[in-house]
Order: sequence, then C-alpha cells, then structure tokens
Amino acid sequence: MSATAAQQATDEQTENWQLCSDLEDNNTSGCLEEIRLYHMYVYAKRPRVAEAGSDQTVVGTWNLSGRIDHALDGIPGAGPFRRANSFTAHPTTQGVTLRPVGGNAAGRALVTLDGIPQNDPFGGWVYWSSYSSFLEGVRVRKGGTGGAFGAQALTGVAEIVPIMPFGGGTTPAYEAGLTTKLVYGNQGTKGAEARADILLRRTDIAIEAGYLDSEGDYLLSDGQRGPVDARAASDSRFLSFAVDSDLAGISIQARARVFEENRINGLSLAENRTSAQQYSLRLQPALVTLDTVVWELTTYYQKRDFANVFASARDDRTTERAVLDQFDVPAWGAGVLARVQFSGFELGIDGRRMSGETNERFRNLGAGFTRQRRAGGDQWTLGFYGEYSHDADWGAVSATLRYDRWRTYGGVRDEFNIENGFPGFASPDRSDLVPNRKGGEWTGRVGFERALTGAIDLRAAAYKTWRLPTLNEYYRPFRVVNDITEANPNLTPETLYGLEVGFDYEPLNTVKLSATYYRNWLKNGVGNVTIGFGPGFFPLGGFVPDGGVLRQRTNVDESITDGIEFDAELILETNWTLSASYLYARARITKFDAMPELVGKRPVQTPKHSLSANVAYFGGKNWSIDVGGRYSSAQFDDDLNARRLGGIFVVNAGGRYHVSDKIQLTVQADNLFDAKVVSAVTADGLETLAQRRFWRIGLEASF
Repeated sequence: MSATAAQQATDEQTENWQLCSDLEDNNTSGCLEEIRLYHMYVYAKRPRVAEAGSDQTVVGTWNLSGRIDHALDGIPGAGPFRRANSFTAHPTTQGVTLRPVGGNAAGRALVTLDGIPQNDPFGGWVYWSSYSSFLEGVRVRKGGTGGAFGAQALTGVAEIVPIMPFGGGTTPAYEAGLTTKLVYGNQGTKGAEARADILLRRTDIAIEAGYLDSEGDYLLSDGQRGPVDARAASDSRFLSFAVDSDLAGISIQARARVFEENRINGLSLAENRTSAQQYSLRLQPALVTLDTVVWELTTYYQKRDFANVFASARDDRTTERAVLDQFDVPAWGAGVLARVQFSGFELGIDGRRMSGETNERFRNLGAGFTRQRRAGGDQWTLGFYGEYSHDADWGAVSATLRYDRWRTYGGVRDEFNIENGFPGFASPDRSDLVPNRKGGEWTGRVGFERALTGAIDLRAAAYKTWRLPTLNEYYRPFRVVNDITEANPNLTPETLYGLEVGFDYEPLNTVKLSATYYRNWLKNGVGNVTIGFGPGFFPLGGFVPDGGVLRQRTNVDESITDGIEFDAELILETNWTLSASYLYARARITKFDAMPELVGKRPVQTPKHSLSANVAYFGGKNWSIDVGGRYSSAQFDDDLNARRLGGIFVVNAGGRYHVSDKIQLTVQADNLFDAKVVSAVTADGLETLAQRRFWRIGLEASF
C-alpha cells in the first residue's frame, strides 16, 4: 500500500471512529465493525516502520483450525526443528526457523504474541500448545529482521495477532459476549475453549481458558516397538486475562497468562512437565494515526518451571531405565521496550534479562542414579535501534541500524557423587570454571520496493542479524535414546548475512504470483557436532552405549544457503481458491576448521525441496471445504549426513458449516491417508514417527 493510499485509509477510518464515538447510541454493528477495522489497521501499521522489500505471509484464521505450528508447516521453509508437531514433539524441540539455514532445536526466529516475545527464556523454544484459537491470524516476515527485539529475529518474525478489542470509550455502559469451542477426535482427544468479552465505556476485558487432553499415538511402528513403549500422551491447559483501559487519552493494556502441560514421550518413564506464567503491561496513546507522534512503553515478565526424564529401552524393549532425570529446571525472563515513531522514523531501546539452570541426576547403571549436576547461568541483551522509511512515486525505501550489548555470566557446572552425601551439603566432585562472556553486535537492514508496471513490483533487501545462544545451549545436556548431546559454555553468537530479491505479479486482485531468490551466510551457527561413538566412556559425556554417539553443541564457522521461493494464488468466480508455494534451498557447510570433514555436508533437518498446495471452496456464507497437500524432500538427522530421513507427502482436509450466525461445526483431518513421517532415526535404524493421522470435529457457539 502506498503512503497516499495508507493515509487515505487511515483518515477515513479515523473519521468513522470519531463519528461512532459521537453517536448517542454507538453500539450499532456498523460502528463496532468500523472501530474493529480501525484498530486492526493501526495494529498492523503501528509496530513496524522499516519493512520495504520484505517477504511476508499472513496465515488467517481458517488455517489456524489446528495449532499455530501446524499452520506454519504450510509455509515452505517454516516450522520446528524436526518434522514432529507439538502434539507429539518434545517441548525442547519446538523452536521455529523461517528459512532453512540449518536446523536448531532452539529455533532461529522470533515469535511474538501481541508484540511480546514468546521464545522461552531458558531454551528459546515455543510452547505452541499454550495458545488459544481465538486469534486474528499470524503474520510471518521471512528474512533477517531488525527493529524491536531484533536480537532474536535471526531468520525472521512470526507475529501472533490476538483478537483485538473494540477500544475503550466507544461502547455503551456495558456489553458482554461469550464464545465456546468443543473438540473431539481420535487418539482419545477431547478439549474445550472459551472466551468472554466484557466491554465497558472505558475498559475492555477479555478472559480466555482452555484445555486439551490426548492419549496420543505410538512413536514407533508396530514392528519396532515393544512392551515398554507408551503412547505420546499429553494434556495442557491455559488461562489468560487481558484488560484494555483508556485513561486520559492513554491506553493501558495489561495481560496475564498461565499455562500447564504434561507429556509422555514414548516410554512410561519418559515424562516431562511444564508450568509457565507471563505478565505484561503496555502504555501508548489511545487514538493512533499515521501522521501523529506515536510512542509505546512495554514491559513483561516470564517464569517457567520444567521437569523432564529421559529413558532408554532395554532387553529388546521389554524393560526400561531412566538415564537422565532433570527434576528441576527453573527459568525466568524479563524485558522492556520503549519506542517512538514520527515522520517515517522509529527510535527505540529494548532489553531482555534471562536466568535459568538445570538440576539433574545422571549415571544410572541399574541401581539408581549416582551423580547429580547443577548447571546454569544468566544473560542479558540491551539494544538501541533506529529505523527510517520513505514512500515516494519512484518507490519505497527503508533502513534499520541497531547496536546490541550482551553478556552471559554467573555460569556454573557442579557435579556431585550422590553416594558421598546430599548435594548442597557435600563439596562438588567436579566444578567447572565457566568464564563470563560479553560483547557488542552491529546489525542492520536496507530494503527497496518499486512498481515496475501496474501489475509487477520489485523488492530487494540486504541485512545482517544475530542471535545469542540460549542458556539451554550453554548449559543443559540431553539424551535421545543412546545419543548424548553435551552443552558448551564457550559458544559465541550466531551472525546471519543475507541478500534477497523478488518480484510480485498481481494483474488482478484474484491473481497473485511471486518469486524470491535469497542467499544467506550463517557465521558461527550452533550445531550438534559428533565427537565420539559408543560403546565407551568419555570424560565429557560419560558412558555412551553401543550404537550411540556423543555430540556437543559447537559453533560451525560458516554455512551458505541459496534459496528460491515461488508463491501463487488464484481466486475463481466459482468460489474456488487455488494456492501453491514452493521452496528450493541448497544449504551446505562451507567452512569448519575444527572438523573439515563436514565441509560440503548439508545442515541437519534441512530439505532441498518443500512444496505445499491447497484447494478451497466457499459454498456461500454457510459452508466451506479445504484440501491441501504438503511435500518435503529427504533430509538428514545428523551432522555426518549418515542418518537419512526419506521424503514425505501428507494430505490435510477440513470443512466448516454455519448452522446459524452463532453456531458453527468444523471437521479437520491431518495426514488423511496416514503417510509414514519419520522425524528421527538412530544408528541401528530405530525410527521415530510423527504426524500420524489425526482427525477431530468441533463445535463453536457464541452467546
């Protein structure tokens, strides 16, 4: 949208907003819709200035009938570390990356909810099961991104947009509404959600609550599992409370969210539990237009408590043993953002403070754990940034410059022999000297857009972004079957350099085509690098069983990814919508002095080809159907490119029927034909399955 068109839209919506506010009876549906459109428009424009030349995708509510990570899978190159989605994946693998520069369990993209970072303060992953389905959508911007919280947005940003309030001061003295959703599906799945809105003249209140309980499915096929294998069951629940109040022309927005989750990861002893809290407060002008000075002050606090047991099957999977008990993994994070916008400029400062540790028992040779470890530390980032954008007849340009200071400190790794006394009273048998680390990072972005014809637009961008390794990567080891991965307190920050150029072709508002080429240089990317093979004892990781490997998180000097993206959408007058997206990504390690044998290898969990296609039919205002297919080519589950995961093709389908204006029925089927999807494989061929066929029906009612 050009600057002139944007200003006209804003002026018109502002005028309608003011007309509605002046009416004595201002709760008419037309007025409320105008106010909603106005606030959505402002929300879409206010938080960002410098985005010329960016590659963006919007995931609407139709695609959010499942969880958000499932919807992101429909965007080639976007998704979690492994192929498993949040219904069966271990929580610590649910980080998201928006372009395939190499898999990383922490993820390399920033996820926000209403502008607040959602990445876990300890591990960087995202608890996708903690979000309700009451959303406007998800706005995905691929490629390096600076600006607010730019220290985390290495490969882009996924902005979760909640349902917006109508705005204090525009509603009658009192109005309330309630929406409920019920869901039932296979794998013993059942759940419910509810949202209550209370609209006052100066205050809007929204309360959301929900739970989901599922027996899950087995993670191994019939021929590979044994008596000790258990279904990947899970249950989760959340509660959120939001208040928006207009006080003397200042919007005060307070949010509180709590979440709990319990999971079983394939073996009865392999349990994990999570409890989470988040609180935020935002101040900004109550009425925002594009031609006024806009300011914002936001602060937030996050708390996480995590417990996790890794287990190993033995004796042909007839017995099992707990091999690592992370019985207490507390973490917390806090942040602040202050910014101001005027005349195409945005100036801001943001900071984040994080702290966490893992308390765990390990080395169980059959008679119980004999060792206990405490490892963790603290880190903070503080960034200053400026953005500028200009829109003229010849095109649009934008520029961002950012400087961050960072520090990782207070690191500790103490190990105790439990047989010598209770840890905390006994002296540690091992106490590593973990050095404090600090530094500074300059990053930036420039973008350009120009209309070549009335139907063709050119866009281009160049950027440099960075990511500080998480506390989890610095301090927390983990184990998957017989493979052990050690932490590394000497990691350095990742840096991404990128160039991209694209064309958008839109001859009609029913036909859209786009193509993008990009090249990314990832410097010091954090990867899990193989350093030993079992069976054997290693000073770093202890005993590694037969068939297992010992890995350590390590900075890889450089990897390069060349990518080509295509997107197409066609809307037919017969109410059919056809869409397709394709990504080719050639990723390879180009420099690694410590292990030159890995040069030329493909980074883990990085397919070359990704394709999604979708067909939707809208049968008037009462019903609609949607069928989509998703293909991903082969990828590797290890740094040596020895464990190959074959290509996959899955089909998803769904439908909606409006019984009335207030009642809606839904049906959704993921992996309709139950195609085999392997998310991990061991050295002896044990395959972890994911994305099993999952159907569910839902009922939504409004009151």
